[in-house]
Amino acid sequence: MNAPDLAGARLFSAGLDDLPAVARVHVAAFSRSALTRLGLEAVRRYYLWQLEGPHEHWFRGARVEERLVGFCVSGISRGALSGFLSRNRAFLACRLASRPWLWMDPLVMDRVKLALRSLKLVGKRAASPGSMSAVPTWGFLSMAVAPEARGSGVARLLMEDAEREAWRRGFRHMHLTVAVDNARAIRFYEKEGWIKVPAGEGWTGTMVKALEEREGSRP
Repeated sequence: MNAPDLAGARLFSAGLDDLPAVARVHVAAFSRSALTRLGLEAVRRYYLWQLEGPHEHWFRGARVEERLVGFCVSGISRGALSGFLSRNRAFLACRLASRPWLWMDPLVMDRVKLALRSLKLVGKRAASPGSMSAVPTWGFLSMAVAPEARGSGVARLLMEDAEREAWRRGFRHMHLTVAVDNARAIRFYEKEGWIKVPAGEGWTGTMVKALEEREGSRP
């Protein structure tokens, strides 16, 4: 397959029909992630939940020559992980059962523990509704760029689009979480003005950015 001409990438709002391509880009971009190791269908279901769940997500894709080369999900999440786990509990259990080698994978086991903690936390919140924060924040949930599009400006295009939408909705700060060993992504975020919090030793992957108004971001 010929590589696309990466000049003039077009942004669009992703929908159900785009999810298979979204899953393929995720797998290509994050080939070693725990979600990728569960297979394409698990990835597709994850982004289906981001699209259809009770969130206020800005789900955008970047297309070149009708080919998806990147996507970004940002906004207000309500159970981005826990809701996905609850909705797909049986599917994920079967997927793990059919891939016994994953039980020996430290990364997958770490994510399983995180998933169990997430579900337990949701249960506690349901029992005590007042414990949930009433102040929403605009998050940068996920961004993936196909390997052939890295360095083309697609990632910056998607990020600037998310920042404009956040500003348009009245937010002045954004936050994200990145894997601490993802040096490429961390360098990109820092170049784009994101800072680690807290700074110094013990950093666990949280970054924040103060927004500035961009052209086209007025309501």
